[in-house]
Amino acid sequence: MRRLALTLILGLGAALPLVAQRQTKPLDSANLDTTCAACSDFFTFANGGWLKHASIPADQPSWGSFHELQEANYDALKDVLTEAAASARTTSDPNLRKLGNFYGSCMDSTRADAEGPRPLAPDLKRIAAIRDRRSLQTTLAYLHTVGVRAGFSFRAKQDAKNSSRVIAEAYQGGLGLPDRDYYTKDDSASRALVAKYRDHITRMFRLLGDDRATAAHGAQRVLDLEHALAQASMTRVEQRDPNAVYHLTRVDELRTLTPAITWASYFKQIGLAEPADVNVGQPIFLKTLDSLVAKAPLETWKSYLRWQLITNRAAALSSPFVKEDFRFRSTVLRGVTEMRPRWKRCLQRTDDAMGEVLGQAYVKKYFTPEAKARALEMVRNIQSEFRSRLETLSWMSATTKAKAFTKLDAIVNKIGYPDQWRDYSALVIQPGTFALNIKNANAFEFRRDLAKIGKPVDRKEWLMSPPTVNAYYNPPINEVVFPAGIMQPPFFDPKADDAVNYGGMGAVIGHEITHGFDDEGRQYDAQGNLSGWWTKEDEQAFNTRADVVRRQFDGYVAIDTIHVNGKLTLGENIADLGGLTIAYGAYQRSLHGKEQPETDGLTGPQRFFLAWAQIWRGMYRPEYAKLLAGVDPHSPSKDRTNGPLSNMPEFAQAFGCKVGDAMLLADSTRAAIW
Repeated sequence: MRRLALTLILGLGAALPLVAQRQTKPLDSANLDTTCAACSDFFTFANGGWLKHASIPADQPSWGSFHELQEANYDALKDVLTEAAASARTTSDPNLRKLGNFYGSCMDSTRADAEGPRPLAPDLKRIAAIRDRRSLQTTLAYLHTVGVRAGFSFRAKQDAKNSSRVIAEAYQGGLGLPDRDYYTKDDSASRALVAKYRDHITRMFRLLGDDRATAAHGAQRVLDLEHALAQASMTRVEQRDPNAVYHLTRVDELRTLTPAITWASYFKQIGLAEPADVNVGQPIFLKTLDSLVAKAPLETWKSYLRWQLITNRAAALSSPFVKEDFRFRSTVLRGVTEMRPRWKRCLQRTDDAMGEVLGQAYVKKYFTPEAKARALEMVRNIQSEFRSRLETLSWMSATTKAKAFTKLDAIVNKIGYPDQWRDYSALVIQPGTFALNIKNANAFEFRRDLAKIGKPVDRKEWLMSPPTVNAYYNPPINEVVFPAGIMQPPFFDPKADDAVNYGGMGAVIGHEITHGFDDEGRQYDAQGNLSGWWTKEDEQAFNTRADVVRRQFDGYVAIDTIHVNGKLTLGENIADLGGLTIAYGAYQRSLHGKEQPETDGLTGPQRFFLAWAQIWRGMYRPEYAKLLAGVDPHSPSKDRTNGPLSNMPEFAQAFGCKVGDAMLLADSTRAAIW
């Protein structure tokens, strides 16, 4: 799944007043910095005024237009959850009762503090009882059923080469740090961070009651096992090749590959009838895991499983656990100095657990049929523009074009919210202990996911909740999805002119459609199958053009001496360039040959490009910028703004940029794909 902005899932909330932060006009001149030439640095020209008066709230790792809008959604949803919690005992609606009980138990800090680590006692007892390799595997499987993905990830997955069915998949995982590179790099900064991580694990074990020596020894065991897993893990760049993570394996072959893992017992423990085959994302990783299951000391495994459990549940426990989890996860890794208010943390957890119940209340109040209709019209206009550009594309053969047209026409458009809401009847949520409700929610989601295996693909399913400020393209379904949460200013404003809406939401729509034709998405056909539907010549022509984008972004500096990783961010950069180009063409079509009158001294094209820049305004804490440079497939905000624009002659014409200006690349280095 290709998201518009991965950073949104890493924690949102604000300590500053919303009124002072949120933009109320389609384009606000106060956000500009006219002392900076538009043709030198358009990001600063468009957002310099905002950058001067805005600041990152103390409880945030970054801040920008996405965050401002998400804050507005939080405020809109707070009353819904408060009312649900107050009426949980009296309502006749089972979903609202569960919603209220979940949120209410999360808000009950007094109970959480009184219970301390006791909610973990039954699972800790299971881990402590491990006596042999068989009980190790039984416990590992059990932890998977309650949302603790220790060792590896096992899940349902649409078959990449037979998109009508859902299969089982075993995928690398089990690390406590954000990426395998944290373990494999040997520079001083990486070693220092690993030392802080070891200290964090030690502190958590102390909170469980271990003495200092036992806790420190256990932390080292955890690192030893995670280091072995990291060494066998694929890099994020390697995982971007869908063929590299597709290895459909018969179960008897799986047993040969991993002789120490008793798969029949694992399947029984997780409640899954033995599948005929399993996709093994990373065979080398699974072989390493198998070796660790067979040979790593049981005490090492017990320390590791204790850690996996506690880090999974820490945020749902008493204040000492919550604070220590925050200290490392937010302060050390992201530079955040203040915890979000409890109600915002609880709102996010509720959205994670019951997003489509929360979403029903949200869309009823805040998403109109008119907004949905206008958004769908924009999607269709942008698809039409993409089709016209395909028709005149000089580097693609007629054979490949015909299949590209078929894929474009087959894209499913989902706007606002699902046509059919998720069934939560099997989810058990009770008033009382929040950590237990989290465990139940995890178990429900794991069972719901496994139930898909062996069945036809549900093409109506949504992978984001309606209040989410984000969007995505899903290659195996060949769909673009735009939740109601993002269909608001500055992305989409019913009161704004077409230039602003096409430069904002239109470019987002174009971005997601282009993901179907980026370096990964283009490998999937109209039905969502991973197939070689391109001619070799066309594939080479595409790769040559994509490499221009890769080199361009390799040259940008994310922070200090750390450059943007052009390979890691390639798909998103292609989608930004293609989406913006297509949206601009669609905007021009919407004028029907007429010229848009100036508004506030700005031409239509200028307003279009300013709208693009304003949706990417943002700032990052240094720690977070460094983290994102290694793990985020999206480029920093400044580069997402300037990078695509510097390739567009239309932008140069709108602002009078000339050869030699930074915002107009020379013909020899200019990227043009779609």
